[in-house]
Amino acid sequence: MSLSIRQNPMHLSLFSAFCGIRSRVHAEQKDVYLLEWLGLPESPDIFTRQLGAAIAQARAHKTGFVCVTALQTRPAPGDTARLAAQADTLLSGGRLSLSGLDDPLLEGVPERALGYALDAYRAAHPSASDSMVKNCAVRLLCALTGLLPALFPTGMLTDQPKCVYLGVPDQTACLLLRVLPHLGCDTALIQPQGGALPLLGADAVVLHGLAQDDLDVNALLRTAQSTKPAEKPQKQSPRPAASRTPAQSIPSQMQPQPAARPAVSIPPRPSRAVSSAPTATPRQSQPSAPDSPPDYEALAALASSVVMIDVLDESGQPCSSGSGVLIAQGGIILTNFHVASRGVSYAIHLENCDTVFYTSELLKYHADDDLALIRLSGCPARPIPLYTGPNIKRGQPVVAIGSPLGLFNSVSDGIIAGFRRLGDTDMIQFTAPTSPGSSGGALLDRFGRLIGIVTAGFEGGQNLNLAVSYTAIEPFVRGFL
Repeated sequence: MSLSIRQNPMHLSLFSAFCGIRSRVHAEQKDVYLLEWLGLPESPDIFTRQLGAAIAQARAHKTGFVCVTALQTRPAPGDTARLAAQADTLLSGGRLSLSGLDDPLLEGVPERALGYALDAYRAAHPSASDSMVKNCAVRLLCALTGLLPALFPTGMLTDQPKCVYLGVPDQTACLLLRVLPHLGCDTALIQPQGGALPLLGADAVVLHGLAQDDLDVNALLRTAQSTKPAEKPQKQSPRPAASRTPAQSIPSQMQPQPAARPAVSIPPRPSRAVSSAPTATPRQSQPSAPDSPPDYEALAALASSVVMIDVLDESGQPCSSGSGVLIAQGGIILTNFHVASRGVSYAIHLENCDTVFYTSELLKYHADDDLALIRLSGCPARPIPLYTGPNIKRGQPVVAIGSPLGLFNSVSDGIIAGFRRLGDTDMIQFTAPTSPGSSGGALLDRFGRLIGIVTAGFEGGQNLNLAVSYTAIEPFVRGFL
């Protein structure tokens, strides 16, 4: 029994998404992420808040999160002999005894991961002597043992370890950052100065950020580490809704909330076999399709069931936006996990309504399928039915509704171009134009039924877009319809 990893199974491009994603071990396999930003992911102020929130959350939940600007690779005088002996054991193929790693799945994993790093060192230095290789092993072991207590507070993979390296690493640090994912640790290298070249090799996903040539990374980290966990606000009576349409009656549950909003409590990610849904209510019957589909004008009217989501950070400020689809009574909104995971609460915009409504209820999510459910109690919009019929076909027309670039509920049409599989998730490739902000929007068939949730597009191509298929959505929302 030993851990296997699936590296970068889903495209993450936001630092907040990296901090928020939580991959569980399933069948002795864990999804891990190795990302490298050339430049700061966000402006310094936003990045500091995001990093501080991640550190504070790790403190509150006692999970393994560490951010460093340098690694300790030179042994203390009293540790030299011990680390040298461990290096000899490693190089001779023996089993290491590393304090702080108690998970049975990690047995033998550090030796294998460090072996990969030493192979990379030998490849970079073909003429390296045995003593040079041993010295490299000592430096790696010194750095690794220094990080383990913070990454694995209980010694188990349930600690959800994450490591962020802020700055330009030396060769030993680069090698260690490539070791950590093999231990089940999500790892990010952030080079604020812009980074002339990627340093982590082909294993990492390289992302381009904002170059900050004069940034003091140590001062930034000190500021982030001083962030205190947000205190739970006391309940306050809701303010009356300020609507520009006095005749419109807004349910009291939907009135705007006070500026201090509770943080989203992200539930454990359920597997497909076991659903964490509430007690099931009678399932909505699948409406029978009319003999002829409605025209595009009628389909566009379904935009009233597609919402725009402003994702808010811990200070209540918008940090990103996306779309969502009302799929069930009670204000159940389906969106992408990469949309919902970016902040701590949500501002929901409904079509033909001037009032903005707030919620922090994240009911359920599945990181692998990139799906999440948000609840906005009392939402008056009519749900869009989920398609449950026979297999859809390539070439059939579709309509996409979302808020690309913040353009509320834009409607576009196209066809199904193909069917893809991303990891274990069924995806629909379609040609209806989308842009950033469309994520979480609706992909409908010609009868107005939801066949997919718009998720991603291929860079460098025209109208090459993907939606999570109804075949993945149906088991995820089972019990909510």
